[in-house]
Amino acid sequence: MKRLNLIALAGLGLLLASCGASPSAAPDGGRPPLPTGVEVRFPAAPTNAYLSLLTEDGKSVYQLSVPAGATSIEVDPARWQAEAKNAQDVTLLLPAGIVDGSLKGSIGDAMARFLRWAMWQDSNANGVRDDGETLDLMTHDRVAYASQPFTAIFKTTTPDMQQTWKLAGGWSRAEHYVYLPGGNKTYIRSLESAGVQRYTLHVDTPITSQ
Repeated sequence: MKRLNLIALAGLGLLLASCGASPSAAPDGGRPPLPTGVEVRFPAAPTNAYLSLLTEDGKSVYQLSVPAGATSIEVDPARWQAEAKNAQDVTLLLPAGIVDGSLKGSIGDAMARFLRWAMWQDSNANGVRDDGETLDLMTHDRVAYASQPFTAIFKTTTPDMQQTWKLAGGWSRAEHYVYLPGGNKTYIRSLESAGVQRYTLHVDTPITSQ
């Protein structure tokens, strides 16, 4: 009986050793990459397409190649976390044309950062996003960072719009939503942190698009 037990234990040891050795033979250790849950969707991508995350002044902070024909791609939020250091006072990010005295809410000393998605086609295959290569695709949603939760409520004259920005602390997708109440000329717009981290690129539209 003791001999059988020793054989069984030896066999188990070999099995465990074999299982432990298998993953190390694979380049990634045998572990598939974990899904990030953050995704960008778009019309079928052309050849040599790239997706870039840009600052409002057009500087790329994250970029990845998109397979031809793809209509969505998962992105890695860890790749743009460092942009939090470039956050600015929320009042500096508010649009021009705010009606005097209309700004209210709970801003405090919150700092924020907004980034936007763009897709482009490397027509000359030089690996650089040149003039004329950016595709006519965009989203009014933003990749957003806030140093703390805040709410900014204000009205703008151009366009005639009542806006509410409400962001959670940390990184989130700031979802754009707008509508025009019946018989009214003032649009109602919100830019608010959403739970679903999914961005959808579409043909360029004005901020008043519903």
